[in-house]
Amino acid sequence: MSSPAILFLMTCRKCGASNPVIFLAPVIMKGSGTCICLDCAEARKWLDPYGNLKPGIEL
Repeated sequence: MSSPAILFLMTCRKCGASNPVIFLAPVIMKGSGTCICLDCAEARKWLDPYGNLKPGIEL
């Protein structure tokens, strides 16, 4: 029997959302991490209609 996967606690750097289902730019340190949630990336118009980063956007 295998052990369950350990998931890190992720917090959005822009809005503070906890453990977003879809996130970008994860940074993990000592068992927890930060990211940018999909909602924040869309609100800032960083994504094209297909959900990819627009040219020139770096996270």
